[in-house]
Amino acid sequence: MRPHHLLMLAPLLVVVMGARPGKEPRAPAPEQVSIIVAVRDIAAGERVTEADFTALLVPKEWVTTSLVKPDSREYIIGQRVLLPVMKGDLISWSLFETTRDSTIRESCASASGQPATAAEQVSRARQVLLERQRQGTPAEH
Repeated sequence: MRPHHLLMLAPLLVVVMGARPGKEPRAPAPEQVSIIVAVRDIAAGERVTEADFTALLVPKEWVTTSLVKPDSREYIIGQRVLLPVMKGDLISWSLFETTRDSTIRESCASASGQPATAAEQVSRARQVLLERQRQGTPAEH
């Protein structure tokens, strides 16, 4: 065989061996787990409904036992949230009341001066987050 004939066989060898020229093998995708997230802003003290949540796949390493999973969704429907929830927030068990005595929640909310509506609460929460970000960055001159 002549040397140039060997060069013509090289692409055939690549196909037979299963290699893909120019492509590197991909790492396997991380395992995903389904959790519950808010689809709207929810005010502190508001009862949640089925329509307030959706399931979202996230990497398994993000998930702890404190997050609500879709198979436990029925336990939070009809419960009141203790803190304002922003659209897209991961839903954790600590957001919900552990007592049926709403006077405790109402007195805590009024003592802390929380606004009445979800929009006001979320606006205030976003304002606090922005203030913290500004304080964490060096001042520009």
